[in-house]
Amino acid sequence: MTKAKDDFGVRVKELRERLHLTQEAMAETLGVSFATVNRWENGWTAPSKLALRQIDLLCKEHHIATVTDTKCSAK
Repeated sequence: MTKAKDDFGVRVKELRERLHLTQEAMAETLGVSFATVNRWENGWTAPSKLALRQIDLLCKEHHIATVTDTKCSAK
């Protein structure tokens, strides 16, 4: 197994920490498993298109640039 883009995992982790969520809480919010969020953050997998949309909605809800942008920063 090869690692996916590491910078994406870092951005997901930054988003999660910024929202004061555990991996379990973020997983529940996005409708995925804890293991899925863990794999994203560790760079082992990348989110599906559906999960990316959920992440983008979460970012928009909290007025944060999406993780598909170059960084998660306040708008």
